[in-house]
Amino acid sequence: MIEAPVTSYLTLLNETDFPAMVTVKNGDMTIARIPAIPSGAMLEVPTSQTYTVVAATVIEGNTYTSAPTSVSGPASFLATILQHGAQGTYEFDMQELPPRSADQMEFQTTTLSAVTFTISCNGIHLQSVIVSDAFRAVTLSLADTYTLYAVINGVTTQIIQTTNPDATITTRVGPSGAETGDFELVVG
Repeated sequence: MIEAPVTSYLTLLNETDFPAMVTVKNGDMTIARIPAIPSGAMLEVPTSQTYTVVAATVIEGNTYTSAPTSVSGPASFLATILQHGAQGTYEFDMQELPPRSADQMEFQTTTLSAVTFTISCNGIHLQSVIVSDAFRAVTLSLADTYTLYAVINGVTTQIIQTTNPDATITTRVGPSGAETGDFELVVG
């Protein structure tokens, strides 16, 4: 019998009178940017998803973009340029390599130009990683610590962390009250 993979969800509750925009990170990697959780609403954010990574660079004033690659965990990416001498053109490519660590994403390039790796999920831009030097690796930790903050009525809450991938996080009015812009996140 094959068992289905277990998916964990962070449950986000908004107990304020305003929409809450929430950002969620897993280690260093942004895994969700929620534009607005309505007042009184609940939203579940899966802690493991499939992400799309695309690399882009500029060579001699022209922008080159790689084909998208889907990834759902630790991975390593290498951006390269191949020159086709006879045509005087370049081919820009991004390869997914086996991860060097079980708890990180790694990005590197062999190009002289900076490369921007863009991470998105379901068409929503989550994060960009810029590698400015050839053969220098930039890593994002995927440690099992979830970091969250919210923007409520133009006020950014304190940053909170949890190691529980099934935690419930509630946005609510703080002790000073909404009139003073006091909002908080509480892990429950």
